[in-house]
Amino acid sequence: MSQNESNDPKLVQFRDKLSVVQSKKEGIKTTKTAKEDDNENMRNGLRAGSELITAIVAGGLIGYGLDKWLETKPIFLIAMLLFGVITGFVNVWRTTQNIGYKVGYKDQITKKKQE
Repeated sequence: MSQNESNDPKLVQFRDKLSVVQSKKEGIKTTKTAKEDDNENMRNGLRAGSELITAIVAGGLIGYGLDKWLETKPIFLIAMLLFGVITGFVNVWRTTQNIGYKVGYKDQITKKKQE
C-alpha cells in the first residue's frame, strides 16, 4: 500500500465506519451468546434434575412391585432404590460433563482428560 492510499480521506472515513459497524456487531454477538448460554444452562439443569428424580422413582417403583409380587419384606425396594440413586447420579454426571448417549462417548471422555 502506498503512502497516498493510506492518507486518502475516503479510505480513512471508510475504515472508521467499518470499525464502528464491527464493534456494534461484536456487542450484539456477545449479548446473544450470553443469552444462549443461560438457556443452555437452564436446559442442562432441568434435564439433570429430571433424570435424577426419574431414576430414583423408577427404582423405587420397580422394587416395590417386586416386593409385592414376591411377597418379601422391603429388600427389593431398598436394593432397587439404591440402584436408582446410583443410576440417577451417573446420569447427572454424564449430563453435566456433556457426555451424551451417542456412540463413542468414551472418545469424549479421553478428549476431556487430555485438556
